[in-house]
Amino acid sequence: MVIDKLVSNCLFGFMSKFSRESNKILSLRLILADEFQTLKKRKHILIQLLVLSVLFTGFILTVYSCNKDDQLPPEEELPEEKEEEKKDTVWTETLVDIPKKLEMIQTVSIGDNREIRVNGNPFFPIMSWAQSKSGVYPILKELGINTHAGYADSNAAKEAGTYCIADYTSSLPRNGHILALIYDDEPDMPQGQGVNSVPRQTPQEVNENIAGARQTFPNMLIFMTLTSHFMREQTRYPENVKSTIYPQFVSSPDVVGFDYYPIYGSGYPSRLDWVGSGTAQLAALAGPEKPVYAWIETSKGSQWMTYEKQPDVLPIHTRNEVWQAIINGATAIGYFTHAWKPAFKEFAPTEEMQNELKRINNQITRFSPAILAPPAQNNISMVLAGGLNGQFKATTFEGDLYIFAVNTDLGEGAENARQFDPISPRGGKAVFTVEGLKAGTQIEVIDEKRIITAQEGSFTDDFEPLAEHIYRILL
Repeated sequence: MVIDKLVSNCLFGFMSKFSRESNKILSLRLILADEFQTLKKRKHILIQLLVLSVLFTGFILTVYSCNKDDQLPPEEELPEEKEEEKKDTVWTETLVDIPKKLEMIQTVSIGDNREIRVNGNPFFPIMSWAQSKSGVYPILKELGINTHAGYADSNAAKEAGTYCIADYTSSLPRNGHILALIYDDEPDMPQGQGVNSVPRQTPQEVNENIAGARQTFPNMLIFMTLTSHFMREQTRYPENVKSTIYPQFVSSPDVVGFDYYPIYGSGYPSRLDWVGSGTAQLAALAGPEKPVYAWIETSKGSQWMTYEKQPDVLPIHTRNEVWQAIINGATAIGYFTHAWKPAFKEFAPTEEMQNELKRINNQITRFSPAILAPPAQNNISMVLAGGLNGQFKATTFEGDLYIFAVNTDLGEGAENARQFDPISPRGGKAVFTVEGLKAGTQIEVIDEKRIITAQEGSFTDDFEPLAEHIYRILL
């Protein structure tokens, strides 16, 4: 009787629990109840248990089947999965593929945005300087360097699948991998002091030499690298001399660049932002149509300073200088990699620096179409909290707005720092105002796998010390 009562309670407990199921379950409940009454009459406990175990198993399977059928509508009634639920966010990986080998040059020209064009397509030269061992070109290519200048070997450049900016001679080979010619390095280097300072070559000499080169190579662009003595921050030349000689210097070459190495060259980390300032000043001096470039430091080991006193050139310094240059108008960059101390090396970057060069060069190449695109027509501003210094460049490419921004703050008191003094760059939140930006717009932060949701007409983002961000906005 005890088992009868227990089984009965369990059975009717189940019946109560599933009383809301389909008619199929209700019918089964009646069948089970009849069978139970029959078993009670027989009073054979073992048979009761065996039969009931079979019946309960069938009951549970039936309930499960009914539940499953009730939950799913007929196949033709299944709702279609929404497109946005099928895939994750599609991140912008690249705007242009990085080729294993650069194509042979048919034509080289200058575009409307100061960009160099190869065979009609925008090209961003990333240059090495004076690497005499041609076998190093493939290694440099792995770091994203696509062009070699300074006693460059055009045949080795071709073999490596890169380009060459050659010193011009009458026997220059025509192998389809010579991007341009380059004039003597730093012809404006001051000789003497103060009012007695004169350039290594006069502007007239430079102009005459370049005119002669054009007669021999009429279809070749000519690069020329200046020192940084044209800058307002530099005082080696009196201002009246600067204003006279430098417009003449930049008038003849097709592409003009400069070198300034704040840490490697002079031991002043506090002058890191002179790279961007110099690029902007050279771009203004060259005019709106002439491409400009900047040479960037990559290591310590200067021959002009005591090695033990020299601050390290860190990857974050090089990266910041590169983006300063690009944001302020450079459409090509080059890396100075030499060290004289403790021993001479043509290529002295640390392994950590080499990893950074590979990363940033890869990024520049992948997004060069946007970097070299027309300037954005929207009114845009960037303000870093606390009055920190920041800079940006905005372009439009294929209907999207790109903003390249960098934190150039060097820390409190940096303007008064002395040689070899460390700096303490600060981070902060930046507010970007963008004309036409709608609230809710999704802003992609390139290569960071982040999305920022815009407010009406603006968005904000955090900048670590010396950090840069690239934004892609579909307006």
